[in-house]
Amino acid sequence: MRNLFFKLFEMSHFDTGIKVTAFSVSHIIYLILIIGGIVGGYFLLRKCPMEKKVKAMEILIWALTISYISDFFVHEFVYADYDVLGNPIGGGLNMDKLPFHICTVLCPLSAFAQFNKHGKKILEPIVILSCLAPLMYISYPASIGSGEPWCYQAVQTMFFHGVLLAWGVLNIALGIVKPEIKRCWHTAVALVAITLWAKLGVVLLDHNWFFLKEDAFYIGLVGEFGMPQWLLMVINPVVFFLAALAVYGIYYLVMHLKTRKTAVAEID
Repeated sequence: MRNLFFKLFEMSHFDTGIKVTAFSVSHIIYLILIIGGIVGGYFLLRKCPMEKKVKAMEILIWALTISYISDFFVHEFVYADYDVLGNPIGGGLNMDKLPFHICTVLCPLSAFAQFNKHGKKILEPIVILSCLAPLMYISYPASIGSGEPWCYQAVQTMFFHGVLLAWGVLNIALGIVKPEIKRCWHTAVALVAITLWAKLGVVLLDHNWFFLKEDAFYIGLVGEFGMPQWLLMVINPVVFFLAALAVYGIYYLVMHLKTRKTAVAEID
């Protein structure tokens, strides 16, 4: 049974040499599937009553949570290595999947915001960040691994980020969450909290969570270029907050154009 699981979760099933690298064909196909799924979900749900829209968001969070938690049970097989005789050696826990990165910590936070009555207070900033963090990842999936596009690791990673992105975008697109710029400071507070939480993980477990030890593109800002490491605790949340302001701007622009179109239609 153990050997069967090593076989099921191995990185390559057909030895094709195909990988999900940034802007490769397989990466673009994943982008099309994820974006197409979100667009399709919007057109499928846009005329539904609010209760059904909320229920759809709950289903997405269930899928996200199950994907995230169940993944820990198969790390031993997914990240296995092989000895000189070709026998599998268990890979153990993948530290990168612990909830200290912004995308991984958004899983429990989005579940809390979706299902807990007190979580509604943080729903807007979590939705805003769920539009940003997974989008940044799927746009440049640098850490997806060396497996084939259809192996478990690649599918689970893109599925997780795709579902999180869909939940964030559809909450806004379907009118469940209506962002207000006067509440943008909530997102700033959430980013500070996430940064401090990630820093705790960095200090205790010595891992590059939320890219607080080295920059996201690993171009050597801290080492080669001599930038102080603590500066990443400022740069990363500031960049995310500026991106969050862009989300607010896009939302207000779309709402303005929609209102203008409705007004013109009424005049005609």
